[in-house]
Amino acid sequence: MLPTLSVVVPMFDVEPYVSACLRSLLDQHVADVEIIVVDDGSTDRSPGIAEQHARQDPRVRVLRQPHAGVSAARNAGFRVARGRYLAFCDSDDIVPVTAYASLIGSLERTGSDIASGDVRRLHSSGAEPYSGYQDLFAHDRQRTHIRRHTALVRDRMVWNKVFRRSFWDARDLAFTLTEYEDAPVMIRAHIEASSVDVLSELVYYWRIREEGASSITQRCEEPDNIAACMRMVLDTYEIITDLAPELVPPYADDMCRGDVRRALRSLHLHSDATLGEPLSPARSFVRSVPAHLLDALPATDRNLMALLARGDLSEIRRLVEEPVQAFR
Repeated sequence: MLPTLSVVVPMFDVEPYVSACLRSLLDQHVADVEIIVVDDGSTDRSPGIAEQHARQDPRVRVLRQPHAGVSAARNAGFRVARGRYLAFCDSDDIVPVTAYASLIGSLERTGSDIASGDVRRLHSSGAEPYSGYQDLFAHDRQRTHIRRHTALVRDRMVWNKVFRRSFWDARDLAFTLTEYEDAPVMIRAHIEASSVDVLSELVYYWRIREEGASSITQRCEEPDNIAACMRMVLDTYEIITDLAPELVPPYADDMCRGDVRRALRSLHLHSDATLGEPLSPARSFVRSVPAHLLDALPATDRNLMALLARGDLSEIRRLVEEPVQAFR
C-alpha cells in the first residue's frame, strides 16, 4: 500500500539538530508515513545520523546528492515520494506530533488542496509566536482561498503545510530559486488551489540556530542574501501580477514594510557599490508598484521607497543611520 504521507527533508550540515527533527517526524500520529531525507552534500556528520535513523526505522529513506541547494534537494525528494499527501520539513526544525494528522484530517474532511497551520520560533529558551503569522492563524478557516482571504499572501513558507499530491503534480509545482525559494512556489500554489484550509493549531517549530552554521534567514544582512531575497520579492510579484493582480495591494504593502525595508536598513553596514546590484530587483519591484499603493504607506516607508525608485542609496543610508526609533 502507498503511504498516506511523504515528508521531504532537505539536509545540509545540521549535525546538532537533525536527530531531533527526525524523531519528531517518526513520532507523528500518522502511521503510514515515509520520510525522505535528501542529503545535499553535507560535510559534517549529518548523513551518518540520518542513515542510523534509516537503519532503525524503515519509514526513513536517505538519498545523497552533490551540494546543489535546498531547491534541488526538495525537488529530488518529492519526485520519489509515494504518499497521497506531501509535506516538507527543514532538517533543523521540529514538527509537533499531532501536526500532520490534523492537517491531513482537515484535507480529508474538506477536499481542499492545501492545509496550512501556525508556527512558533524555536530557540534554547523555548518558543515564541512568529509575528508575521499571529493574526493569520488566529482562527480556523475551512475551504478558504487567497483571493478571498488576502492575508494569505504572507503564508509563503512551505514547511507549515500539507499538500494533496494530486494537486501538486497537476500544477507541476517545483522549486527553482537557489535561496528564498519558498515564496514563488507557495504563492502560485495558493492562487491555483481550489481551496485552502487554515488551522489555528501549532504545526511547526522554526528553529533559530544557536550552534553550527547560521541559517539563511539569520544572515539576512549579507549582500548575497539580500540579492537572493530581493530576487524572490520580484519573482513572486511577477507571479501575482500574472495570475492574481487583485493581490498586488496586500503583497506590495507587506514587502515594502517587510523584506524591502529590512534590505534598505542594511545600507548602514555596506557601501553603495556593495549593495547597488543586490538591491536592483527591489528597485524594479518598487518602480512597478502602482503609485497609489506607495502613497498609502506610512511616511517613512513611502520616503524610503521613493528614494529606492530613484536609486538614491546615499540618502537612504543617511535615513537608516538615524536612531532606530525613527523606523518603528
